[in-house]
Amino acid sequence: MGILETISKVNITENSWNEAVGEHSVISDQFDGITFYRVLKKVGQLNKGTVVTDSEVIFDFPRIARILQLENGIKLTFTNPFYVEEKVDGYNVRIARVQGRVFAFTRGSYVCPFSTDRLIDFFNIDKFFDENPDLIICGEIAGPENPYNTETPPYVTEDVRFFAFDIRTKGTDRQIPIEKRYRLFEEYDIPTVTRFGKYTASDIKKLKQHIQDLNEKGCEGLVFKPINPSERMVKYVTASSCLKDMKATSPVMIETQAEFFTHRMLRAVFYLLEHNMPLDKTFLREAGESLLKSLYESVKKASDGEMITERVNVRFNKKQNIKKLFEHFHKCKVDANLVSQKRVGQYWHVEFVRRCFPSYEVIRKHWSGHSHFD
Repeated sequence: MGILETISKVNITENSWNEAVGEHSVISDQFDGITFYRVLKKVGQLNKGTVVTDSEVIFDFPRIARILQLENGIKLTFTNPFYVEEKVDGYNVRIARVQGRVFAFTRGSYVCPFSTDRLIDFFNIDKFFDENPDLIICGEIAGPENPYNTETPPYVTEDVRFFAFDIRTKGTDRQIPIEKRYRLFEEYDIPTVTRFGKYTASDIKKLKQHIQDLNEKGCEGLVFKPINPSERMVKYVTASSCLKDMKATSPVMIETQAEFFTHRMLRAVFYLLEHNMPLDKTFLREAGESLLKSLYESVKKASDGEMITERVNVRFNKKQNIKKLFEHFHKCKVDANLVSQKRVGQYWHVEFVRRCFPSYEVIRKHWSGHSHFD
């Protein structure tokens, strides 16, 4: 099967495809000898993040709508029962077999060398994809030793873990029914996010208890998944996760859209009001520190001529994949430099430094006295 036959199955003509390639809405990419196309802008029914090969289409993972008021949001969204799962603080991957090999694709439709290297540690990928070659496992990789996020669930204290939450089918933008999904997770011993079970909108007291427990533990939140396909998934996060987000991002606040912070402040205030929590001195102090402490440290470093950096540790099974990670960083315009790599037991332990040059440059200009309009 060729690329034109593949795209015809999702109702995209040769002319439309060629036009999209010419306009760079779709670009060709390759990883370790495997060629594929990355969709950067919507083409027909293919959204940003979709992966296309000569033989298959791996649709993007859809964005999930957010509710800010739990009780009213649940009542407005669901008239039928729904399942409740934990929302894990990590990064999203889609795991699929392409041309006989299993890869982990990011939301941006890249193959992630780190995630792909570590797949064998999470579950028996060969058994699953030998018996289900047309399925895609979607999940979150989370933990302190990952290349992307500085935040981590409180129960992952070292390295990384994988948490599956969805199974989809190649060539469609649909997920398989949730009960079947759970059976496959159990059958193939695939680790999953915490599953709280089936609820209805009348169970709001139990749902509030779940979210309050997660908030106290420092977890991210909940995802609500309908049984009826006519209803949509929604997500809801804790106040503590909002503070964690702001703290993790404030060092590079200058290069972050203001909405990132205003949205999280609004979510936190909604959470406090709905769950009858006071806006006390403790919360105000934590919020202020989350916003300002790391930013203050970044400005101090840059004003002294010191680069703003993040030190990251990760583990690899195969040494050759370390180089591929830095090639991936270069492709994504991430300024990262290797510090060390050494074999410790089963893994290659790698340390690298990510330079936050845009923030450093802006701070240096301001500190030097340059004027600007705002």
